[in-house]
Amino acid sequence: MQIHSTQKSDIDVVMAMEYDEENVRYITTNTKEEHEKLITDKNIKHLLLKTEESHIVGYIILAGLKNENRSIEFRRLVINEKGKGFGRLAVREIKKYCFETLGSHRLWLDVQETNTRATMLYRSEGFVEEGKLRDIIFRNNEFENLIVMSILESEYAKPING
Repeated sequence: MQIHSTQKSDIDVVMAMEYDEENVRYITTNTKEEHEKLITDKNIKHLLLKTEESHIVGYIILAGLKNENRSIEFRRLVINEKGKGFGRLAVREIKKYCFETLGSHRLWLDVQETNTRATMLYRSEGFVEEGKLRDIIFRNNEFENLIVMSILESEYAKPING
């Protein structure tokens, strides 16, 4: 798995992944213009996930790179080819990048409670549930909860059981 900075020329691929029906129900989408702004924002990292053969399989958005508390938000992970282990590899690479390269103290995220696949992945990769934001998203005439999870640098340094 390789991680590369997203370029403006990659936005159409990002948009196609984002609006894929398996992905769009679990994320808050951005317009093309919003993605272009994210790419140039110094407080954001917009990254592509590529195989060793340079095939794009997903993208990541990190926020809060300038946070004085060294707390980075793992804002979005979109994997277009599910069931092949790319999500797990991506989470591991992002933890390594945030803790070892950026010097983060805390990496946090929120995930829809109904997204059990993602929640299980994050838990298995050492993220701890911190709480629940109740009825925070209104979609398809229903309210949904978000689960807030994080991993600290001291937890990252410990081996994961299981």
